[in-house]
Amino acid sequence: MFHKKEVVVAKKHIHHKKEKVSPEAREPVITRLLTEKLKISEDVLSRAPILMGYGNRRFCIENYSNIIEYTKERIRIQTKTGKIHILGKNLVIAYYRDDGMCVIGEVTSVEYH
Repeated sequence: MFHKKEVVVAKKHIHHKKEKVSPEAREPVITRLLTEKLKISEDVLSRAPILMGYGNRRFCIENYSNIIEYTKERIRIQTKTGKIHILGKNLVIAYYRDDGMCVIGEVTSVEYH
């Protein structure tokens, strides 16, 4: 006599699908919460570019990624949020570091792209 064996098949566990949210989409919420708690500027936390002009002879930029183009008439800078073009005459990068740079010369315009 043969006994019929009962075969138990494990049911596959179904996970509820979570919405995937990119880090960029979460960043404003995290930045806002940290700003409120730590009393730090949102610009600093989000690494937004900060451009400070001293007349039309000197401009300093913080939170830039890299230098795209560098001539006496145009300096193009890549930032996290876009590009900054500084146009003028006799433009020179006086200094640059990981966190900031300074351009001197006769600046005629600053453009955001």
